[in-house]
Amino acid sequence: MNRTFFRSVIITLSLLIGGSEFLFSSDKSLSTFLFALKSNINPLEISKTRNSLTVDNSSIQNFIDTHDIENIEPWLMGANENDFDGNVYLNRIYRVYIGENRSDIDYLISTMDSNLETIYAEPEYLRKPLYVQNDPAFDLQCSMPAVKAIQAWDFWDVPNVMPADGQEVLLASVDTGVDYTHPDLVANIWVNQGEIPSYITDDQELFQIVDSDGDGKISSLEMISEFIMADLNEDGQVNLKDIFA
Repeated sequence: MNRTFFRSVIITLSLLIGGSEFLFSSDKSLSTFLFALKSNINPLEISKTRNSLTVDNSSIQNFIDTHDIENIEPWLMGANENDFDGNVYLNRIYRVYIGENRSDIDYLISTMDSNLETIYAEPEYLRKPLYVQNDPAFDLQCSMPAVKAIQAWDFWDVPNVMPADGQEVLLASVDTGVDYTHPDLVANIWVNQGEIPSYITDDQELFQIVDSDGDGKISSLEMISEFIMADLNEDGQVNLKDIFA
């Protein structure tokens, strides 16, 4: 399975049921790794005592015995048969403990990855904070910590992977709407170029006047500066809402 797809699936599914260690945690752990069983393989029944570690799967048990594995545990304890995307089931993902100071972890991962009963095996990555927001009113927003926005920003490495602003990054609101005149949004609110009136797009001279930065697109700020000359809806402000008036 494609490595990136596998990671995106388990991140998405774990967020849905409250998992967070993958988001909290670019270095990899040297004492653990993860593997996922195929969807047609039953979840493991694991029994551990002081001197033994047994599972009800002969292939995995052979791996344990051959490579002196210390422990295996479910990656997410609350996962069940309903937590899946395609053939990736969260209740079939396991953490393997191999002990400290072992130099064969890459070999063990490769061995488990080639097992006929597994979809994939990979290092358990320990992620570190990378992004610090610059919103002076951030501390006044209770919803951001509630949805773990900081951890999500850290995971995606916003400054290095993608621009932090601009109209080339599209976000869609699935809630009750968006305040497109908000000072944090107005400069970047997306404008559907296909809905710009034809009398503007068909008149090249007019279009070039409105498209003040010459990028071939009419932005929200260009709409405000070129179209809106007065408080047309009489709400005391001159903004994008006046266009609809």
